[in-house]
Amino acid sequence: MQANSIVRSILFLGFTASTICLTGCTASSQGLSSRGFDNLPATKPSDPKSQPANASAAPVINVDLSVDAAYAAIPHRRTAMDFSSSNLSEQDKRFLKVAFHVIDQAIRVRVSAYQHFSRGEVTSESISDLEKLIDYLQTTEAPSSLSRYQSTLLKALSDQRAFFDEWRNEGRQFQYGNGQTLGMHPRVQSASSALKEAYGILIVTYPGESNHNKLAFFDYHCALDFL
Repeated sequence: MQANSIVRSILFLGFTASTICLTGCTASSQGLSSRGFDNLPATKPSDPKSQPANASAAPVINVDLSVDAAYAAIPHRRTAMDFSSSNLSEQDKRFLKVAFHVIDQAIRVRVSAYQHFSRGEVTSESISDLEKLIDYLQTTEAPSSLSRYQSTLLKALSDQRAFFDEWRNEGRQFQYGNGQTLGMHPRVQSASSALKEAYGILIVTYPGESNHNKLAFFDYHCALDFL
């Protein structure tokens, strides 16, 4: 317990120190903007984490927003990771290419789903899209240095999926479908905490990365965050 507390403290300090230098996420009344766990699906016995990290094979979700348009709708800056200048090992690079691709796709789904759900167009398609991304990331083998990051990111995605699933089930009776109440939903809060933790893991694990890549670490996770 004491060791876990120390790790959490280090991650919190890493996150806090790094965000001081970064542009904060912008809140809005549209429920799209970002600022600054028990729903993780169990790994299926038939689908062990043996799939090699391959961003080109990761799902590309069919929604009516490009990656750039989704970031613009939040609105949020997008800084793409510069892997060519990175000091990461090749194994870590391969996995993070997958993780960041999944994040970009999840941002497209989140923004599109919120827009449609807010107009009363509540369907199960967005939940299915998030499940595709979760399943792919979950069955992708992470290097040991990124296994905790993988599980933390999966928590965030799973909580966001649960949020939209609840909204779909309750329809117009859902009380958290606007910018004033959205931040009070437990799944939104826990997803936000997981995204902050995931960002902190990268900052602590890769302190030697360039300022550009540290900014990319921040932007990916902050843009996915509802809060």
